[in-house]
Amino acid sequence: MTEQIIEPNDFDLHNNDVQIHYSLESFIGGPQLTYKTQNFDRQFTGEEINVVETNIGKLVTVLVEPDADTGEEVRLTLLLPSINLSSSLENPIETEAIFTTQRNVLRGLSPILEGQLQTYHTLSLRGTARSVDF
Repeated sequence: MTEQIIEPNDFDLHNNDVQIHYSLESFIGGPQLTYKTQNFDRQFTGEEINVVETNIGKLVTVLVEPDADTGEEVRLTLLLPSINLSSSLENPIETEAIFTTQRNVLRGLSPILEGQLQTYHTLSLRGTARSVDF
């Protein structure tokens, strides 16, 4: 008899200044991600959330700050490792968030930017991964 792998579908992550909740499903249907800081509280749903499976885990990305005449966009990417949950259906997790600031190459009639167009800031997170019935 083959043992069944139980993968989490709900993640509560935090550090001192940031809280992130990501759920693969929700009561409203589809994925949902909430990103909170002292000055920022935003919820992303459905197609606002991009998920890519890689050899190092799932990359879950949202656009936190669109280009609002600043010439830059900021994206948040969660790196979610593979987890086989215990019989309690929850497990502690440690992972990283990556903030990518993208400088736009063209700004209206401005010249094309040169040099590095993306910079990264990482943030260590810990929390709980669990399996939840919706």
